Amino acid sequence: MRKSVHSIAILGIVAALLLAASVSGQGRQPATPTDELLTEVRALRADINNAAKSEMRAQLLGMRLQLQEQRIGVVSGQLAEVQERLRANAQTQATLASQLKVFPWAADAAPQDDVAEGFAQILAPFKAQQAELERADQRLKNEEAELQRQLAVEQSRWAGFNAQIEELERAAAAPPR
Repeated sequence: MRKSVHSIAILGIVAALLLAASVSGQGRQPATPTDELLTEVRALRADINNAAKSEMRAQLLGMRLQLQEQRIGVVSGQLAEVQERLRANAQTQATLASQLKVFPWAADAAPQDDVAEGFAQILAPFKAQQAELERADQRLKNEEAELQRQLAVEQSRWAGFNAQIEELERAAAAPPR
């Protein structure tokens, strides 16, 4: 009886090994044409999805680049306007200063006689205008500096978007792997 139990156990083990060998052999079957076609379709689908994503990214970057160019145009226009106002202000200041130099008592010194004092009162509005022109000059210079800073920031952004577009162009021109 011991021999028969032992024989049955050996037969069971052999049967289990044969079953395991047949199951593992099924997983190693050569690929059929259908399997190869399915793999190729999946690869094509992945390539199409990657191309669509790249195209969308390129379009978005192109739009951002255009918007950035518009921003640069607006800031450049504002800067040119401020610089023109600065030139006009400087010219007005120079004209007013040359007119005030005609009167020797127009300087900050105290008038020496009644006539000079009368002219000083007449010239007081011109001096006030000169002071206002100097304040306006300072405001315009501050505005010019701020616009130059904004322009530099916008140009930097434009350069960043342009670099990303160039990167996409290089990736599109690269040979497929």
